[in-house]
Amino acid sequence: MAKEQLSDDQIRTIVAREIRLANGSDRSELSKKRTRALEYFNGEMTDTPPEAGRSSVVSLDLADTMGWMLPGILRVFTASDKTAEAEPVGPEDIQHAKQATDALNYVFWKKNDGYRVLYNATHDGLMTGNGIVKAWWDATEKQEVTTHTGLSMEQLAALVQEEGVEVQTHTDNGDGTHDVKISRIKSYGCVKVDVIPGEDFYIDPDATTIDDARFLAHRKQMTRSDLIEMGFDKADVDKLALSSEMLEPEQASRGENTMDGEISAADNATELVDLYECQFKVDVDGDGLAETVHAYYGGNKDGGVLLEWEIWEDEPIFYDIPCDPVPHRWDARSIADQTMDVQRVKTVLLRQALDNIYATNLPQKEVEDGSVLNPDELTNPTFGGIILKKAGSQPVIPHATPFVANYAFEAIAYQDEVITRRTGVSRQTMALDPDALQNQTATANQNAQDAAYSKIELIARNMAELGWRKVFRGILRLLIKHQDRPMMVRMTGDEWVEVDPRPWNADMDVTINVGLGTGSRDRDMAMLQGVLANQMGMMDRYAGAGMMRKAIEMMPYVHNTLMKIAESAGLKAPEQFYPPITPEDVEGAIQQAEASAGQPPPEMQMQMAIEDKKIQAARDKEMAQMEADIQVKQAELAKNEALEGQKLQYDFAKFEKQQELERDKMAQQKELELLKMGLAEKPDVGVVSREDERANTVAQSMDRMMQAISALMESSGRSKTITGPNGKTYTVQVN
Repeated sequence: MAKEQLSDDQIRTIVAREIRLANGSDRSELSKKRTRALEYFNGEMTDTPPEAGRSSVVSLDLADTMGWMLPGILRVFTASDKTAEAEPVGPEDIQHAKQATDALNYVFWKKNDGYRVLYNATHDGLMTGNGIVKAWWDATEKQEVTTHTGLSMEQLAALVQEEGVEVQTHTDNGDGTHDVKISRIKSYGCVKVDVIPGEDFYIDPDATTIDDARFLAHRKQMTRSDLIEMGFDKADVDKLALSSEMLEPEQASRGENTMDGEISAADNATELVDLYECQFKVDVDGDGLAETVHAYYGGNKDGGVLLEWEIWEDEPIFYDIPCDPVPHRWDARSIADQTMDVQRVKTVLLRQALDNIYATNLPQKEVEDGSVLNPDELTNPTFGGIILKKAGSQPVIPHATPFVANYAFEAIAYQDEVITRRTGVSRQTMALDPDALQNQTATANQNAQDAAYSKIELIARNMAELGWRKVFRGILRLLIKHQDRPMMVRMTGDEWVEVDPRPWNADMDVTINVGLGTGSRDRDMAMLQGVLANQMGMMDRYAGAGMMRKAIEMMPYVHNTLMKIAESAGLKAPEQFYPPITPEDVEGAIQQAEASAGQPPPEMQMQMAIEDKKIQAARDKEMAQMEADIQVKQAELAKNEALEGQKLQYDFAKFEKQQELERDKMAQQKELELLKMGLAEKPDVGVVSREDERANTVAQSMDRMMQAISALMESSGRSKTITGPNGKTYTVQVN
């Protein structure tokens, strides 16, 4: 028997348990790592305190490395105005994919301050390993208050009759005009994208990727007024405990203000409480299959109130942008993991080197006890000051300190090489190093630069394929599912295009443009210039060989290359310099070229081909009819031949019968004559004579008949073999 659906109390218990599990020891270790990374980035190395009276300088290797990597990674994603491109599933999706590409980039870059989202997520990914992106459909209804003055009665009537308008104040000015203050509920529907801090993100400890996580949550501090405005029940909101007085360690490292529990809010509505937006998997209806549940849970993590929950059938709302993923683990390695130990070593070495330089430049002094009358001049010397000594005392001698700072700097240089091997960041990576050109060819230096930059490119590829591709695919599906009316998308300049996401194919995938290569802009442009030269050469060869259609079909490919050259030069809108080439443009150019070459246009060629097909079909039909008529004639002729043969045989039999009757008649007459002559007594002789005569008569008759048949057959012009009754065969020609 199936279980009943889980109750609200059961869901609340599950959420509270999952929050406690996600806040376990693994999260504590992750929190410590993030806190230490933030401290190292800010130069606050609490685990490496300076000695009293010594140098306290800090080597900012983490900040420097991230500062060198960020421009290159951001350039990868911002080199083109189409960061994401929708891929059609079938031919019918080609036009929709182009519209979806424009809509995706417009929604991300224009509607959501995409550069800040990209920068923050990349910064978090480099520093802590995973940048957390949240994307959702925001359909919050907001109250908008506006004031209108100098309205006529007709204008006022039209305004207050609008749906959702509520008049708050109204003033009749007495001159036929009116002032009015109104409020209206505006339904706001749009895809929202934001980056949330790592300390506010919860994930179950068993997760290996964010996609297969059992539990995900976003904790944020909000006022009770904000929660009521979101639509939660006021009675439930009033039950929520105040937010924790202590900030998370990462929040303190960011420099956020510490909350003081003794300072109360101005009123109950502005008190801060914790809100957990959770997404988790659980079998709600008892069918043995886990459903995805979206829930809002208020209060502290040890106990609170379930404000709202529903079975979630929408897209995931949480995505991560990994830096250096580790197989079978969710938390990725960060640049901090690869540089913090080096920063600690370099900080100690740098402090020691500076202390040695200080000791060398300002050495201690060897002085006989009591020989100096003004000892302050020794400890705090002044330029041009006088040291007063007692008569006969030993002179003041500087204490010699060996200079070993150069060895410290050599060790520091070695640590820089360690960072280069780990991250690929060096002077050769981001700029041309003059030292690298000594005794080295430009090609070798370029190869070294490309090899170092390949590690940075790998990080960009990880972020694109494992993070941003999923984010933009989620945006695409949110638009298809929730955008219930056409939307206006601004293209380059002031061009606006209306697109309707509703008929788009939700199975379309998304590709992230990750730049043109690992080299510099100049190298990319030089490579593309070579491609352009090859394309132009192919067009010339096609045209020279008379393949004008093929040459013109190369035009869109040349256009794409020119667009990429403009993009590699840093131009955000290359279409402003190279107008698009449509398939209609290509076909029109082909028709014009064929017309100038004396060839009929494609429409005429198509019409001629249709006419040729019609003529050929008529000919085929005529030939088929002729063959059918021939077969009928042949059948009739064969039938006539059969009837003719039967008639000949009948005539021959009749003729033979008549001949036999004639012979019998002649024989009887001859017998009568013999009887009359008295010769009837010699029957044997008479019989033999009659048989011989009969045989001769039959043979002669047969010859005459066959000659007649042969003559008949010759008149018809056909060949035929006939066997007569006497066993002889006769061959004649017939048609």
